Amino acid sequence: MMANFMQLAFRLAKKADPFPNPRVGAVLVKDGEVIGTGYHKKAGEEHAEINAINDAKQKGKKVEGSTFYVTLEPCSHTNKRTPPCTGAIIANKIKKVVFAMKDPNPLVDGRKKLKEAGVIVVGPINEKKARTLNKKYLKNIARKTFVAIKMAMSADGKTATKTGDSKWITGENARKFVHKLRSEFDAVMVGAGTVKKDNPRLTARIKDGRNPYRIIIDSDLCILINSNVFGNGEKTIVITTEKASRKKRERMGKKAQIFVCGKKEVDLKKAILGLQAMGIRKILIEGGSELNAGALKAGIVDKLYLFIAPKIIGGRTAKGVVGGDGIKTMEKALKLKNRKTTIVGYDVLMEFDIERR
Repeated sequence: MMANFMQLAFRLAKKADPFPNPRVGAVLVKDGEVIGTGYHKKAGEEHAEINAINDAKQKGKKVEGSTFYVTLEPCSHTNKRTPPCTGAIIANKIKKVVFAMKDPNPLVDGRKKLKEAGVIVVGPINEKKARTLNKKYLKNIARKTFVAIKMAMSADGKTATKTGDSKWITGENARKFVHKLRSEFDAVMVGAGTVKKDNPRLTARIKDGRNPYRIIIDSDLCILINSNVFGNGEKTIVITTEKASRKKRERMGKKAQIFVCGKKEVDLKKAILGLQAMGIRKILIEGGSELNAGALKAGIVDKLYLFIAPKIIGGRTAKGVVGGDGIKTMEKALKLKNRKTTIVGYDVLMEFDIERR
């Protein structure tokens, strides 16, 4: 019987192709009877599990104590447009979940969430067929995401004065270049400190420019809910940790997509893989010195855009472009390759390639 229910789930999954999302079918069973079915019809719309639950309820069926047969591991990360399916499964007191394939998206750990809530979880039970069904989705996830850092500093390596004043280190031409650069990337990433200090919009303010996703790294969810980066919630993603309270996550989830990556500190490698699974292929980091240090340490950076302004700032407490703990010996210094130098207005732009570790 289990095989028959899963085969039905596969047939349902084939009814639509919600790329870049996976094709998923779900069957809800109670006392040997199919009480609800569903499939993921289109990216941004309800997932298969939610559609199956709604189908059962519309038929007047009680879903409590039932069993789900799903072609893919239920999602667990918070997304504004499509809330996590694990939450609905737990809230509706579904007893058991049988899934065909584990989701390769590292943000999806539905098994863990369900087991913690006392739901019986069985799977994966038919990965070969499930992988064949979702060849396009799997290929998309496997495509590497290109990550670049944009830095700006004075000739003596400072990003701001000792009081924190940083507007503006570079000239107008350099700032226009950055707006053009943003429009060429899928997403711009900053840290919570940058949002609190500068309250940026992170948009491409040029004619016909394409606004990227705005990604904020905020391990505590300490940024204000009325910050400029929330101007268009559908294109804002906040990446946080398990230490951020559930109440904060739910509140901010009304303004942006919330991803949890890490226990106390954001796991940037995992975050990049999760964003990659969303189809985000090019990310420009415009964070402060700590985010720059974290990204370089995590080995996720492919390219560096370094603006050097013809200014001397000075000050032993004035920040440099890369924070963190730093290295102990010169032999451990990160080597930059393929330098390209361009004059942009009064500033110098140096571009380097970086080999991921």
